[in-house]
Amino acid sequence: MKRFFFRFYAVLTTLAFNALFAGQTQAASIDSKMFSAGGIQIDATAENAAAAREQAMQEGQKKALMVVMERITPAYVIEQLPELVPDDILNFVQDISVSNEKTSAVRYMATLDVRFNPQAVRDLLRQNNLPYVRTSGKPLLILPLYRRSVSSSPILWEEENAWLRAWINRKAESYMIPLFVPLGDLSDAQALSTDRILRGDLLAAQDLAKRYEAEGILIVELIRNGQTFTVKGRAMDEATASEIPNFSFSVPLAKNTSATFARAVGKVVRHLESVWKNEQMVQFNEAASLVAMTPVSDLKQWEIIKKRLDRIPLISSYYLQAARSGVLQLTIFFAESLERLQKEMNKRMLSLTVLPSGVFKLTTTEQLSFLPFGQNNSIVDATDVSMMPVAEEKTE
Repeated sequence: MKRFFFRFYAVLTTLAFNALFAGQTQAASIDSKMFSAGGIQIDATAENAAAAREQAMQEGQKKALMVVMERITPAYVIEQLPELVPDDILNFVQDISVSNEKTSAVRYMATLDVRFNPQAVRDLLRQNNLPYVRTSGKPLLILPLYRRSVSSSPILWEEENAWLRAWINRKAESYMIPLFVPLGDLSDAQALSTDRILRGDLLAAQDLAKRYEAEGILIVELIRNGQTFTVKGRAMDEATASEIPNFSFSVPLAKNTSATFARAVGKVVRHLESVWKNEQMVQFNEAASLVAMTPVSDLKQWEIIKKRLDRIPLISSYYLQAARSGVLQLTIFFAESLERLQKEMNKRMLSLTVLPSGVFKLTTTEQLSFLPFGQNNSIVDATDVSMMPVAEEKTE
């Protein structure tokens, strides 16, 4: 029996080290959209087509890098963002996609999609002592409930749910929080009924979320009241609720309901991006570290812990030092204060405590269900906090 346990933890140690690096790669993949800029228009004229192309590409990459840096930093530091020369910018570029090329003897035009190396951009901002959002939020499953009037019952999978179609066909990009919308096919309807949402059936909702590789569930209800539409949002699980407070706002009827719904979707997306950016901004000019002992029963539990650590904004990196007797020893590097680190961990269902011996202990905590609906079948905004200001779109 002792030999079995020895082998188990030896294997766990090896797998855990491998899983750690695999997790870092996965996190980078999740963040790739956050550190990408698409639809960059370039247009340059020079003595010949080749020179025009080179000039346009350099200007486009510089513009794309500024788009990414402005996205992940607060507005008050925009004037302080570093400007790099073309040769330096190449060190940050991960890949480039070029489309819509047009060339003449002296002119070059195209559209660029540029993806940057997340860690290189983070290092650049840190070296310039600028605060930034280190990582994107966890992928969310959007459940778009629709009520055609204040007194009607909410619908989700029905054919007449134009609010669901607006989300499926949305053009509003979400860079900081990956958003997934169910297709609304028969398997979706069987997995999670509207009645189960009303009853706060978290397990059924999580089963549907897994199908779309989402880690949290956000209910977004649209209610029509004459010429006005009210949007109410509330997380269905505690971990998501700790990151995204309830929100509510109104949208007036535009030229038609389709345009109105598209506008409402855009406002929700921008609100979620704004909340994440404001809440996750971190100043990394001062770093600290701690060693934490983490009890694990198997590799699956370690994967859960690692995934949650990857989403904590204050943590710049962490390393697995040792594994023995079902306990992993981690060194965690973080910014700002220990108090905020503990709060951010609590948001992501982790607990960091100090034992009497002075050693830190890192454990997972249980996820609780919320009943998101009141007796009138509408989302209850317990905080009664209105939505943050969002830039208005022009009505076409």
